[in-house]
Amino acid sequence: MNNDDNLWLGLRQGDKEMFLALYKKYYHTLLFIGLKEMKDAQLVKDTIQQLFLYLWEKRETIQEANNVKCYLVTSFLRKLTSDWKKSKQSGVLQVVWNSYAEDSQLNPEEKLIRKDEQSHLFKLLMDRINELPNRQKELIVLKFYEGLSYEEIVQRTGLSHRTVYNKIHEGLKKLKLDMAASQYPRSAALLSLLTLLAAAATIAPAR
Repeated sequence: MNNDDNLWLGLRQGDKEMFLALYKKYYHTLLFIGLKEMKDAQLVKDTIQQLFLYLWEKRETIQEANNVKCYLVTSFLRKLTSDWKKSKQSGVLQVVWNSYAEDSQLNPEEKLIRKDEQSHLFKLLMDRINELPNRQKELIVLKFYEGLSYEEIVQRTGLSHRTVYNKIHEGLKKLKLDMAASQYPRSAALLSLLTLLAAAATIAPAR
């Protein structure tokens, strides 16, 4: 059986099987610790997955760990506290993604892979958003990435409710049309996500 040092070395060397073995070994330990700290089971699970995704993405630069368990627990608790604070301002995009991608039948390893897919999809979507006119881009980021309400966007930008609403929908419509007509990587998945975003933004401001 692989010990922690071998698993950590495998992670640093890019061995996906060793990485997943490390994840499997400590998933339930971190879950137990996290649930002792807070009642939000979904946040705890998401934080575990995000921690391991971070380790995988940074595998070439992370250092040796004198005590792998201690390193993981400490890093996890630090990130859990940070994620809990951020969750109070969770973006609409994250909520929409959860409704789009949630599958209770997935095991923890499959959910980790799904999280990796999510990160990649978010990056592709942001690449397309960056191609929009500046005002549309700004408002879509405020609405779907920062999770601001229409009222909060109005207060921040000084625009009218109607202008904010219209610009967001114009931007989403343009993104959908461009995606439908292109051979952009993952265009089908992005188009599905954009359809859900458009649905999430259909509640027009009262003014």
